[in-house]
Amino acid sequence: MMEMEKPESTESGLCRQSLQAGKTRVCVTENETAMGQAAQGVVRDRAKKASDEGKHVVFWVMAAPSGFAWYDAFIRDCEQDAEFAEIVGRSEFFQFDDYPIARNDRRFPVTFRNLLERRLYGRLGTAAPSADHIHRLELDGTAADDVLLRRYGESLLRLLDDPGVHVIEVKGIGMDGHWGFHGRETPLDHPAEMLWVPINRQNRIQQTVDWPEYFPDVEAVPDSAATAAVGMFLKAQTIVDLVPQRSKLFSVLAAYGTDEVLGDIPSSALKGHNDSHSFLTEAAAEALVEFRSKGSLSAATREALDGIWKDDGESREWARSVLEKGRMVVP
Repeated sequence: MMEMEKPESTESGLCRQSLQAGKTRVCVTENETAMGQAAQGVVRDRAKKASDEGKHVVFWVMAAPSGFAWYDAFIRDCEQDAEFAEIVGRSEFFQFDDYPIARNDRRFPVTFRNLLERRLYGRLGTAAPSADHIHRLELDGTAADDVLLRRYGESLLRLLDDPGVHVIEVKGIGMDGHWGFHGRETPLDHPAEMLWVPINRQNRIQQTVDWPEYFPDVEAVPDSAATAAVGMFLKAQTIVDLVPQRSKLFSVLAAYGTDEVLGDIPSSALKGHNDSHSFLTEAAAEALVEFRSKGSLSAATREALDGIWKDDGESREWARSVLEKGRMVVP
């Protein structure tokens, strides 16, 4: 059992509890707003430090409800912090992943391009970088997508490998522990590249939770999507993880319950990164905090973990097996 640490004064005192998981510092905040503010404190500080060192700053950002509170804090800093706004104005933005859906397709509202444009890019105001600095993954479901995806990945890899560039990545954790769309079907040691992956059942369930207006059932979710591989994600110089939802109780526990990296939980690989930070709400961290403080889980918490998957017995049994494999529950 690993002991919980006392809250620290960093991130404006927003961390109510702090723990270490591998190399990742995990900060538990009161609510989603505090989570976004605390995460932005790291993003802002790393961006300013990199800029002071003469480095070009790149923001590599997820498109998901997990990021909404951080988007708000990021925009607020752009409006209130002239130095940060100036850095943002000359930075580049990349996305993690997307569905192969064109802009003229009636399904375009489900794409991550659309979400980022509505929730982040379109709100940048005077700090908005030029169009050349926002790199959209413009997939359209045609044969041309393979070339586009390869070129997108190559452009980003050049920046990731450039010592004069500092890439700040803001991620989340999927309900089943996926990172971007890299799920357990893809080995953690897959080469650092952009690739096509299948969307598994547990990931499909999450999409129906996140976007019920677009995905009324699992059958409505696309079969595949484009994503960066974990090996590519880990190349970012700074990685900030955000998990506000109680629906992520399982994946937060599986990712951070121990120092072990689990192939079933791609996001658990974050614990090997030298400048990695995870920001959780108390709601999302409840099972993790209980396990890390007591070394076991109560019957009520185990019931809550099972309840995440509702009536999907296959997903529930898989999740139990992952926690058993990671020695977070006793069979």
